Amino acid sequence: MIQSPNLPENLTDNMLEEAIERALNEGTDVENFRFYGDHLPELSGEILEFIGCSFERCTFADTGAERLVFVDCVFEKCDLNGMNFHKATFQRTYFSNCRMTGVQFSQGTVMNTSFRDCQMDYVNFSETKAQHLSFRRCAMKESVFYRFNWLDCEMEECNLHRAEFDHTPLKGMDLSACEIEGMVTDILNLRGLKVTAAQAMMLSGMLGLVIKGD
Repeated sequence: MIQSPNLPENLTDNMLEEAIERALNEGTDVENFRFYGDHLPELSGEILEFIGCSFERCTFADTGAERLVFVDCVFEKCDLNGMNFHKATFQRTYFSNCRMTGVQFSQGTVMNTSFRDCQMDYVNFSETKAQHLSFRRCAMKESVFYRFNWLDCEMEECNLHRAEFDHTPLKGMDLSACEIEGMVTDILNLRGLKVTAAQAMMLSGMLGLVIKGD
């Protein structure tokens, strides 16, 4: 079961740059704030942790941060296109209606996290450790799941056209409610994957089968 973010009832409105600057100067975390319409500033080489924060209509770009941590955070209608979350950590986080094309989650840790109605084409989860993860109604065309180390990952009504699951066993995953045309993976990875009969026929091409009509 996915644990939801544990946000405080009363968040303090603040500006991202101001809150981050204070946290870095005082050696503390960015905690219990609500950010609206802000831009994530340059964080070159910084290690920063956000706890119990809400981001609404905020814009994130690759800042060069060494490592970012988000715990009990909510992202709503944010623009994260091209954001580099390489080696970042997400615990009890929620993304809703966010633009996330080309986001890098590679070599990170994503736990108890939900994505709802997000634009996530070309997203990269290579070598990511993921537990209790949920994607619903997300566009994830040509996404990459290379050596994706997952436990309890659900995908419902997602577009996985030409998504790559290289070196990623799919036993126990249910893609029956997703679009998987052109999905790229190895035959052995398909063992135990849950699909519809029509999807199974589509995937049969990986076995070299030629299906004849009646």
